[in-house]
Parts: sequence; structure tokens; C-alpha cells
Amino acid sequence: SIAGSMKSLLWVTVILGMCFYIFGITFTLGTVEHVGHNHETWAEPSTVALRDDFGTLGRSCLSLYMAMAGGRSWGEYYKVMKTLPWQYPALFLVFMTFAICAVLNIVTAVFVDSAFQASHQIRQVIIHEELIQKREHLSALRDLFTEMDSSGDGLLTIDEFEDRLCDERVIAFFKAMKLDVTDSRALFSLLDKDNSSQVDIVEFLEGCYQLQGESQSIDTKILRIQVTCLVDKMKSLEEMQQTLLGHSR
Repeated sequence: SIAGSMKSLLWVTVILGMCFYIFGITFTLGTVEHVGHNHETWAEPSTVALRDDFGTLGRSCLSLYMAMAGGRSWGEYYKVMKTLPWQYPALFLVFMTFAICAVLNIVTAVFVDSAFQASHQIRQVIIHEELIQKREHLSALRDLFTEMDSSGDGLLTIDEFEDRLCDERVIAFFKAMKLDVTDSRALFSLLDKDNSSQVDIVEFLEGCYQLQGESQSIDTKILRIQVTCLVDKMKSLEEMQQTLLGHSR
């Protein structure tokens, strides 16, 4: 986000530099015209602060920067400026109003917008990379299913599943997915969503992709299946009980 805001930072710096330069020239010329041609006025103690703050272009720009950035109270500069004709204090107030209410708010808005845009672009890149990784992962799973389906009928049985789990390459692949294959029948039952004792390519891809992660996720899935079976059996018993009560009446 910071790197994406560098372009906006450059333009903001240019705009602020131009403001300091233009107003600095104006205040410096006003100071020189007021005290520069009169040696008595130049030596007066009342003009020392004016000469120190706005006697040269560099001092004027620095004073304007400090007034805007809070390095020194702008009220102090305004009191110093009051020794000049009324146009200059009024112009100083215009500068402060423009700098505080306009420039700084615009700078903040530009940086926030730039950071938001950069964050949005980074998020899109992450999503794109995630989609690519998912496609590659599913492609590898599809190749694994084809390799495990020794009969070539597009269906994976428990015997084929257990037989291929003897292959160290298959075990390594499942471990890379953080899938626990020590209980092959439990894993097969998780993949077999329709309880047909066979797993097709869709069930295999969806099941493996959903189960990938820490081994606790498989335990949770197994527990969920057991609870579901228990709930189904309880419903069946309840229906049988209601049927028997109906016949007894």
C-alpha cells in the first residue's frame, strides 16, 4: 500500500512545494519592500521577528511549512505579519485556510484512496493466485483418481482405494494435503457421500478438497457422520414407536 501511494505522494509534494514557493515569494517581497528601503525601519527592534521569519525566500518557505505542520503556532506568524500592510496578514490567513482545510484534507483523501486501491489490487492478486492453486490442486487430484481407478470405470471401490494406499507416492500425496490415511475405510466413507460403496470423480475431488488441512478436520467429519447416523436411527425408532402406538389403539 505504501509503495502504491508513492506516485500520489510525489504529486502532493509538488503541489505543496508550489504553494510554499508562491506564497513565500509574496511575503518575502512584502517584507523587503516594507523594511528594505528604509535603514531606520530595518534597524527597528519591531521588525527583527519579521526579518527573521520572512526576510528571505528560504525563511519564508520554512515559516509557512512550520505554520502548516504545527512546528510553531501560526498565530505567532500572524502577529509578526501584522507589521506589514493589511493585505499580507489577510493573505496569510488565506494561505492557512487553504493549507489546513483544503490541501491537508486532500492529501489525506489521496493517501486513503491510494492505499485502498493498492489493497484492492493486492486482494485481487491473492484471489487470482488462490484460484490458480485450486485448479492445479484439482488437476493433481484428478490424475490421482485416474491412477487409483485400476478398473477404469470411473468409480473407485474400497478395494481399489485400499490397494492404492499401499503406494508410498499416494500416501505422500495425501500427507501433503494433511489427510490422515491411517484409517482408509473411515476416509473412504467420508468421500462416499451417497453411501453407494463407490466413489466417483466428483465425490473424490470435492471430498479431498474439503477434507484437506489438519487431521482434526477428518475426526470432526467422522464425528459428524456418526452423529448424523445416530439422529437418523433415532428418527426411525420414533417413527416405529408411533406406528406401533397407532396399531395398539
